[in-house]
Amino acid sequence: MSHNYKLQRNEKPDFSRFRKVLMRKGDREYVPFFEMILNPEHFEAFTGLTPPPGMNFMPTSSTYETTFAHYLQCCALMGFDHGTINMCGFAGFPAKRHDGFVMDDDSVITCNADFDAYPWPSAKTLDIDAMIRTAKLAPEGLGVLTGGGAIFQTMCDLLGYSGIGIMLYENPDLVNRVADRVGSIMLEVFDLAASLPCIDGILVTGDMGFKTGTFLKPDDLRRLIFPWHKRICDAVHNHGKVCILHSCGNLKEVMEDIIASGYDGKHSFEDAITPSMLELHQQYGKRISLIGGIDVDFLCRADEISLRQRVRYMIDNMAPDGGYMLGSGNSLADYVPIESAWAMFDEGLKYGRE
Repeated sequence: MSHNYKLQRNEKPDFSRFRKVLMRKGDREYVPFFEMILNPEHFEAFTGLTPPPGMNFMPTSSTYETTFAHYLQCCALMGFDHGTINMCGFAGFPAKRHDGFVMDDDSVITCNADFDAYPWPSAKTLDIDAMIRTAKLAPEGLGVLTGGGAIFQTMCDLLGYSGIGIMLYENPDLVNRVADRVGSIMLEVFDLAASLPCIDGILVTGDMGFKTGTFLKPDDLRRLIFPWHKRICDAVHNHGKVCILHSCGNLKEVMEDIIASGYDGKHSFEDAITPSMLELHQQYGKRISLIGGIDVDFLCRADEISLRQRVRYMIDNMAPDGGYMLGSGNSLADYVPIESAWAMFDEGLKYGRE
């Protein structure tokens, strides 16, 4: 007999609850869910909905709208109060590869001439009509987020990670130029997206650290990167929308900078990094919501009883302060077992929605 993995929420989606918790005004009685990426292969088991043929999340696909209609409906049925759509038309910054951090051999800007010749993208390519059509596919009450790359990781795509370190000594003016060009473009993109009435918030994504620290010295991040994060948050908030940062790594040394930038929430945590998410919550939880925290490795390896205990532990220790959302430490990739993802969400619905 096959296992029943269908999730049963007892309330309709309501983005106002998501926003309330993100503003740290929630309570123990309602814990929203948050994931940056959901595995579509789990949707049918979790919701009972048959996926449409030819599912494809690329805006150029002929099945794009039917795919997003299915995805957003699944988000609502699974217990989410939001779904995330593409920034249609904005293709980002052309680089030689995008799967991880670009090293020197793959960098596309090595000198000022490269900078001048580079095909810098524009916010004018944002397909507003497509974004509006996509957002309208969301079920009643479900909020819609959109987002894109942050400044530092985009710089790595263009300059190479080690290239940035070398250029900070050999050609710091070029590093400054790239940071400011990337920052100004993404500010314009996020500002335009946040201005749309159909968009409820912006998700800024880009890793700034590794297991034991930040990729750049904190002072370099403060000089090059965080002024643009502050401008982005200000622009998003000026439209009355929420702004969430997804960034992996040990960012303890720049947590004050993240908060000063104005982010409403910070996502991506793993058990191997100290201080722990709970320790960070105890120190910063009154000023920023810390989101997720069910470590992906733990999610893949733990048995159901341990998973449910971990979900209850996180809810008991973080939700009463008003700013906790349940989810994985990063994303529900295709290698996360379906039974593990189901146990996390099922316990969240049963224990976190009193």
